[in-house]
Amino acid sequence: MRAIGPEAAPDLRLPRYLQIRDDLMRRICARAWSDGQPLPAEDRLAGEFEVSVGTVRKALQVLVAEGMLERIHGKGTFVTRAFERISMMRFVRFSEEERRELPTTRCLNLEVGDGPPEARTRLGLAAREKLLSIHRTRACGKEVILSEHVWLSHKRFAPLEAYLKKESPPLLYPVYDSLCGVLVSRAMDELTMVPLPARDARVFGLAAGTPAIRIERLMTDPSEQPIEWRVSYVTQARFHYAIESR
Repeated sequence: MRAIGPEAAPDLRLPRYLQIRDDLMRRICARAWSDGQPLPAEDRLAGEFEVSVGTVRKALQVLVAEGMLERIHGKGTFVTRAFERISMMRFVRFSEEERRELPTTRCLNLEVGDGPPEARTRLGLAAREKLLSIHRTRACGKEVILSEHVWLSHKRFAPLEAYLKKESPPLLYPVYDSLCGVLVSRAMDELTMVPLPARDARVFGLAAGTPAIRIERLMTDPSEQPIEWRVSYVTQARFHYAIESR
């Protein structure tokens, strides 16, 4: 893995577009651009780096593919702090029309308590530390496409409790950053086929025990400390996953 710290020198052995990619990655990690703020236009970046617009576009395409950036047609290129739209939605099959919009979100349950033992273990919580537990759905139109269970340290994410009682943001990771000062960094996902638990089956309008895909995610911060454990379910009809190997 190439060094991308703030003091890392460019690797001159790399093609120019990858050197630019690394430079932009360093700036993103240093929060040179906040969530929702567009990056400078391609021609402006090209002038800064003294390269063609095509070279800059190629660097941006790499960062989009890696989930660091998101292109919004007609608006520009924006930072996506933790790639939720790409990394979670890559497990869901969408039509071309559905791809144009973020799925809507509905919070079904929000509570503070001991939570499941496995969540406490995954997050490394102290004996008396409370969990913030969230159950929410993601939908395209009227069709639920994901049923998600999220567990967080209540101590670390206390402001989120009041916020989620009023708001249902489509993306949680930018809220972690802006509201709680927690920047997510790396996701470790594990996929298995399981029978749907009764409460999730009801969300999908299916019979309990219907085969579905369970996605377990452990998210860490830049210091590799676990900050979120998430279990999501997607139906077989909606499941999609593709990977490129070279």
